[in-house]
Amino acid sequence: MVAAPLFTSARPSTSSRRRRSVAFLGTALLVLTACSDQSEPAPTPEPTPTGPIAGVGRNAPLHSVDPAQVAQARELPETYPGSATNAGGPEATVTLRGGERGEDYRHGSVGLSLEATDLADQRLNGDNPDLVSVLDSLNEPTVRFGGNSTDRRFFFTASDEPIPTDWPLNEGEEITKVTPDDLKRVAELAERTNSSVILSANLARYDPERAGELAHHAKEAFGERLVGLMVGNEPNGFYQGAGNDLTIKGPGWDQETYAKQLTAYAKAIHDKVPTLRIVAPAAYSADWWNTAADAPNTDPMALAVHQYPLSECGTQWEHQQPTVANAVDPATRNNIDRLVDDAARDAAEHNLPLWITETSLSACSGSNEITETQVAAVHQAEYSMRVQEHGAERVAAHSSLAPCRGGAPMSVLCSSGTLANPGEAFSVRANGLALALIASIPEGNMVETSTSTENLTSYAVEHGNGTVSVVLTDYRDPATAKDRTTNLTLPYRVDYATQSQLRGPSWTAEYPVASLFEDHASDSGGPSTTATGGASGAAASASSAPEYPADPDVALSVERALHTAPRNAVSVDGYGLPITPVGERPRVGGMKAGSKNFSVTLPAGSTTVLTLKKTQPSPSPQESQ
Repeated sequence: MVAAPLFTSARPSTSSRRRRSVAFLGTALLVLTACSDQSEPAPTPEPTPTGPIAGVGRNAPLHSVDPAQVAQARELPETYPGSATNAGGPEATVTLRGGERGEDYRHGSVGLSLEATDLADQRLNGDNPDLVSVLDSLNEPTVRFGGNSTDRRFFFTASDEPIPTDWPLNEGEEITKVTPDDLKRVAELAERTNSSVILSANLARYDPERAGELAHHAKEAFGERLVGLMVGNEPNGFYQGAGNDLTIKGPGWDQETYAKQLTAYAKAIHDKVPTLRIVAPAAYSADWWNTAADAPNTDPMALAVHQYPLSECGTQWEHQQPTVANAVDPATRNNIDRLVDDAARDAAEHNLPLWITETSLSACSGSNEITETQVAAVHQAEYSMRVQEHGAERVAAHSSLAPCRGGAPMSVLCSSGTLANPGEAFSVRANGLALALIASIPEGNMVETSTSTENLTSYAVEHGNGTVSVVLTDYRDPATAKDRTTNLTLPYRVDYATQSQLRGPSWTAEYPVASLFEDHASDSGGPSTTATGGASGAAASASSAPEYPADPDVALSVERALHTAPRNAVSVDGYGLPITPVGERPRVGGMKAGSKNFSVTLPAGSTTVLTLKKTQPSPSPQESQ
């Protein structure tokens, strides 16, 4: 099945109208000047170089412009293409319930997890345009620094100590030193992007006082943006048998020893920063997270859980292997629910918030049929809503600053260059688009929904301003299944709904990150009108007009944002970042104002966000006077 082009437009482009106006004004000024002054004309100043949007310079990074400006330059249609009901196709139903509201949905609930050693990466700064744009797209995200490097290669020092020489390292590994200056640099990025931060202390190299020093300097650097300090990473995996590359403790390592050390770390941390939240155990085992929750003198604390649903990297458990079939199987979603429900129940019993500080569809090393793909993106979008409905307050998708070529395939973002020579430019992968789409949903309270079939999931968020967001994920095969008419039944009347959609032509389609690192001048004639999104007036004109090289340090530029994605690529509404703001999105076709029921046609293998505008009750005669 081939996706039909979206968002084509026959209207004259905004940029064309603007150029005609500017040309007319320039001619008039020249005539007036010639009539009033017969002397030698003054030299005409060179025009200021501008990009495809008026008042915005060439290669401007996305964070420097209002996403609404980009949406307007894309000239999206008033009605979302293909959203109106198609007769004769398959059908499904979604029901929104009224009554008591459920879990909070808040900004900061969606974010990234990076390695603790990434704190030393000089590219991680407030002046990196692409990193600022990525974090801005996640709308006040949580950024957690941890991962396996925390207990194996992360060395914090406030006094410029030499790097230890007695740590056991695997071949090719080296210790990374992080200093207070690194924390200050990263804090500038957090401040600029309004991000919350979780740091991690090395537990394997037992040193509570050093953890206290880290807490002290982190609090000085990040201030209130520092929401927690994690003690170690996945202590349940410290001993995995002799000869295992991840083993860093002996066979005597157990939960009792861990609990004692966690208490010692908490005391040292709270001696320096009394109110700083301890985050533990960052584990995927209920026994270990209950051990952490029961450890004495650790308040305040957050219960940290990790979950990688399809991380059977061998052959033992076929239903947990990283395959497309397992990724879309309802059994995988049931397994997710069981673990998160257990964690949420245990957190509630200990009066602790639940944070999922590492997650992805799979943690198996290397590439496989689900990494970097549409199925991973759909999972990430659906998972981000699912676990919040089950009580998780913060969710961090594990990521890397490594290059797209050779870096971790599951990472939400990746950089230009190579492993030997990484570049300054960054882009998101397909799962990064998914996170940005979910992060675009305004804050509110989740309300109960249900669907008529297990291959369609639904979530809804009431915003308290007369609007409701509905997230629908269709798990049918996008390469073979037909579009499906989905009927929504509501407890209130709505005037209209707008739509934004993550989709791709197959489960294994990817977002073309490599193209964002290419020179603008290499493009010929702008984006293809056969792309998934279809080139519309201003976007086509703006994309084909530039004849100047791209900034090699800016992948996420305004110019690139006006390029539609290729037909075979994953996209949101036919494009990459930025996600179209709610107020600029096209409406669902065929809706009747004031209805409590309406239908929308959804493609297979997609995640769709609908924003419903409730009908406002008419004022009483007394109110209208």
